[in-house]
Amino acid sequence: MAVELALDSLSSLLTTNPTTPAAAATSHGMKELEDLRMLERTMRRIHATLRDAEQHWNTREKSAKLRLEELKELAYDAEEAVDEYEYEVTRRKVEVSERRAAVQGGGGGDGAGSSRKRKLHKVID
Repeated sequence: MAVELALDSLSSLLTTNPTTPAAAATSHGMKELEDLRMLERTMRRIHATLRDAEQHWNTREKSAKLRLEELKELAYDAEEAVDEYEYEVTRRKVEVSERRAAVQGGGGGDGAGSSRKRKLHKVID
């Protein structure tokens, strides 16, 4: 079930990244993190409701079908939000990693360009 996968993914993100780069920077980021926690709670309720519906509801009734469809749509929207959040966390981690590598490498661009410059200076000298 899509809800369960998104919920697992979100729970994993929130437990492994309690203060993500986005949240650590500003109070706005902390608000976003709280929103994600609220989304996780909502997704748990949706997941439980869908599971109960599959087992107990008379889904032949139009109103029951409509409620289930609405919950499924909400679940897909939530899954999309979680995917976007995961992407953003990963993008920021890569960005930080690249900055660290540039600082450790002297910030002189790529290694090949620096090597060429050293060789050029040897030839000139």
